[in-house]
Amino acid sequence: MSLYEALSIQPGDVVALVGAGGKTTAAMRLADEIAATGERAVITTTTKIFEPIPGEDETLLVTDDEGELLAHAPELLATHRKLFVAAQRLPESEPEFAAGYPWPVRANKVAGPPPQWIDRLARALPGVTFLVEADGAKHRLLKAPAAHEPVVPASTTLLVPMVDLDVLGKPLTDEYVHRATLAAELLGVTEGVAVTAEMVARLVAHPQGGLKGAPAEARVVPLLHQRSGSTPNSQATEIVRLLLTHPRISRAVIAALRASREPVLGVFARERIAAIILAAGTSTRMGRPKQLLPWGEKTMLQHVVDTVCAALVDQVVLVLGHRAQQILDVLNLRGIQVAINPHPERGLSSSVQVGLSALADDVDAAIFVLADQPAITPEIITAIVQRYRQTRAPVVVPVHQGRRGNPALFARETFPDLMQVHDDQGGRAILGRYAARIEQVEVGSDAIFQDVDTAEDYHRIT
Repeated sequence: MSLYEALSIQPGDVVALVGAGGKTTAAMRLADEIAATGERAVITTTTKIFEPIPGEDETLLVTDDEGELLAHAPELLATHRKLFVAAQRLPESEPEFAAGYPWPVRANKVAGPPPQWIDRLARALPGVTFLVEADGAKHRLLKAPAAHEPVVPASTTLLVPMVDLDVLGKPLTDEYVHRATLAAELLGVTEGVAVTAEMVARLVAHPQGGLKGAPAEARVVPLLHQRSGSTPNSQATEIVRLLLTHPRISRAVIAALRASREPVLGVFARERIAAIILAAGTSTRMGRPKQLLPWGEKTMLQHVVDTVCAALVDQVVLVLGHRAQQILDVLNLRGIQVAINPHPERGLSSSVQVGLSALADDVDAAIFVLADQPAITPEIITAIVQRYRQTRAPVVVPVHQGRRGNPALFARETFPDLMQVHDDQGGRAILGRYAARIEQVEVGSDAIFQDVDTAEDYHRIT
């Protein structure tokens, strides 16, 4: 998935990038992706950026005359897919930073036109996407805006607050946070404390932070820059979980902006995803309730419950059956919902149906997690959920080295079929009906194959 698709940018959008963590890099990448679709883009700023060195199918227009801008921009876009717009060249220079940019830039800066010029130019160029760097952060990882910042054009249709996740764990000081004193005041914390996921989410969603200057009708999609890893890490997903509780934010993106290919690590939307933990079995081959087997300092089921709760899901249903009360007596349920299967002897499908019946009406999809797969991680669950959010496939399954495993996700359109399945087949019984539309996601772990049915299984993987 491209960054353009992840942010759900449409031709004609005016996109304002604010905050910190790679705004210029994001704008350049977006411009390339937009041009690759055959559309046109204007890249500009209401503050200042390094002067771009135009490449193929690109050109730069520097003018402090609005009339000249309005006259020449349409002409240049008739022959180029990408147009950089600036008002003037500035004498300041930062060659050490310019040298490290992933796109060719000169060491000097250029100042952008007034936001009103951008508004009028956008009206004159319907269907052209505008990418506007509307904030400066002095190369820091996080930012709180001053009274005069950000400078967001009134025509903005998409506001993208940004942060570099490398700030997590760093002290809230000017070394890492632009305007650290102001950030501390907005957050109600002491300057110098370690930056946490909760602090980042609060600052990004703060009306005087990442949302400052957002036009009332603009969409808001935060963009979190994660430098390492091929999937969103747990702190990144926690930030997203908190952001999506804000009424203005219905979508968030995690991306490795300087990755050579496929920068998007995760797209998170407010579609509601449930997790159903299947733990009603009789443990016949084990000879005792395997849900209560020790796993580290917890029981195996408690470990699975905690793993699911650490993933980015909206509802968790725990299906119990055999010895339900004995299991409940030792569990810390953390507010999750319990559903009792009165007939666990009827097989896994009966638990699937009990779990589905307990779901809220607005749940879009459910991921079924087996209670005897304690090696599953929040990252594996999140990767499966993310593939669903990217593709809306009816079924998403994890794979490793070409082999399918569990847990598997099923969209609401499959629920009627799942409610008709019998015996111990679970979701496997309907996979054939959706074979052409099943999405697979490589999770890089054999945990998806490891379950505990016998004492030998338990001792092998503990």
